[in-house]
Amino acid sequence: MRSLPHEVGEREITKMLARLMLMGILIVICLFCWLSLLNPFSIDFRFFGKMVPTDLSTLMITSFVLGAVLVFVSTLTRDAKRAIEGYQKSRQVRRGQSVKEELNKAMDYFLRGDLVKAKAHFREVLKKDPSQVDVYFRLSDIALKEGNEEEALHWLERARLFDMRNVEVLLSEASLYQRMKRFPEAIRSLTLALGLDETNLQALRNLRGIHLEGRKWEEAIRVQKSILKLTKGKKAEEEEILFYLGLKYEHARELLEKGGEENVENALKEAKEIVREGKTFQAGFLLLGDIYLQIGRWASAGKVWGKSFTRFKSMIFMLRLEDLYLGREDPSTLLRIYQRVLQRNPEHWVIAFFYAKLCLRLEMLDEALEEINEISLRVQDFPALHRLLAEIYLHKKDFGRAAHEFRKTFELSGTSYLPFYCTTCKKESREWIVYCPQCHRWGSYTIQEEGKTLPKPSISYSNKRAHFRLDA
Repeated sequence: MRSLPHEVGEREITKMLARLMLMGILIVICLFCWLSLLNPFSIDFRFFGKMVPTDLSTLMITSFVLGAVLVFVSTLTRDAKRAIEGYQKSRQVRRGQSVKEELNKAMDYFLRGDLVKAKAHFREVLKKDPSQVDVYFRLSDIALKEGNEEEALHWLERARLFDMRNVEVLLSEASLYQRMKRFPEAIRSLTLALGLDETNLQALRNLRGIHLEGRKWEEAIRVQKSILKLTKGKKAEEEEILFYLGLKYEHARELLEKGGEENVENALKEAKEIVREGKTFQAGFLLLGDIYLQIGRWASAGKVWGKSFTRFKSMIFMLRLEDLYLGREDPSTLLRIYQRVLQRNPEHWVIAFFYAKLCLRLEMLDEALEEINEISLRVQDFPALHRLLAEIYLHKKDFGRAAHEFRKTFELSGTSYLPFYCTTCKKESREWIVYCPQCHRWGSYTIQEEGKTLPKPSISYSNKRAHFRLDA
């Protein structure tokens, strides 16, 4: 290898300085020899308590030689230290280049999908430099792709040995433990991560998710409060508040299901807090009515649901009222409520549809048919409409028309009922549910209004006949 110009210059300067130093030493020695001949004086030199007779020139020469030796030794030590450091540095550079080359090969195979060769090269990287934490992540990913969760966990544990304060390693461990259904270990890893960084939202949300999956509502609420303190931005805060209300709803619902005077009392207290904190959280008003109904305050339940329908125009409250009054064998009050609501909300054809279903249930077939005919003038065809018509004709013993309507239901290839759907992710459900399992939001389900509303005809709602009977 050809030497660089600056390296050649440094060597020449070093040689010149060595020559000058040697020449200086010879001149000083000659000078002291000359002085020794001119000054043959004897002196006593005290050395560690002993008297040593010597002459002045010998003492001076000895002192100079000792000083020169000390300078030489210190210079030699410094140069040796520099040489060792230079060697170590060059070795590190060579090792770094080797690790880099090995890492590039490993990444190339990894991106190609050749996991076996990628794993071999990643291991070679760790043999040369075990402190490469990112490599442990890659090996863990490869193990997961191969379906070996225990090996994936092994690599993450090794990474933690080299970097005990790495929060990402702990989060990855917790995620893997959660995937393996080893929830206590996942909670432990997340707790350690929060000990290192108590403001880590990902760790808090993962911990909340574990408590949510285990239906540990009190722990989930506690974690959610910490998340709320760290959340910034109006939209994000609104979402987290909704999540907080949902967790409180689930906790209150669990207390209600457990029963017992104390649990029901606590559930009622929590439900009141929910409706006070979440003025638009419909599930809280439903729950409050359910609790009133369970403790025998059915009038309070009806009042809560009635006011909630007036406020939110959500059909679930009318369905709750329907269950309430039919359960009390008081369909006449329920019919009056429906008729009053229809008068106040003539555009709300979904209410008319459920009113028709109620009329069918009470064997008020003509009223049900009249209502369905009015709906068909205002809304395009949808399967549930023809299914309801078919059931009306079945009750009328008109089997031909019933068969025709059933056929139209299948031709439209849709659900034969009005589904609830999540306003966020559009997931459908036959029944109203408070929590969407797909997008993980509370209180997002509402009636799916099938079809497109047509121009409104001139319709006036009149009091229907009150001839009815309860189903057997």
